[in-house]
Amino acid sequence: MIKLSHLGFALLALFAVEIAVADESKPVPAATANVAGGWGEVITADAKADALGTSLATLSEDNASIDGVFSGRVGKVCQKQGCWLQLLDGEQMARVMTNHEFTVPKDLSGNAVVSGKLERIEISEKEARHMAKDSGKPFDPAASRIEYRISARGVASTK
Repeated sequence: MIKLSHLGFALLALFAVEIAVADESKPVPAATANVAGGWGEVITADAKADALGTSLATLSEDNASIDGVFSGRVGKVCQKQGCWLQLLDGEQMARVMTNHEFTVPKDLSGNAVVSGKLERIEISEKEARHMAKDSGKPFDPAASRIEYRISARGVASTK
């Protein structure tokens, strides 16, 4: 009976290794442009965009998230896959997550608008380590893990 449980454990471990190897072998996707030249869902030219800083000021315990279109300047972009970027407005920053539904060019810069849901969240230590690694910075355990995040449906450059 004991040998059978060891065999089951060995097979489970082998399966986990195969999945990990398969994930690493996936090619990095190219930026996924839409028909309007943006990425993800099309943001129409007449969409009313609020400045990121103005929108962040309206978040509160009673109003924990805002769904809309936000404008700002592109900061850093994920250099591994283009799956996130920073949207900046002065000293204010929100991380724009594509949730791997689309990607943006790794060299995206200038002004942009983002359609999605803005919220204030607390990220886990594991996620903070991952984000630090993706942005090429060392992990700082003392840094705040409160982050403003936009779950993006679409991104458009407004250069």
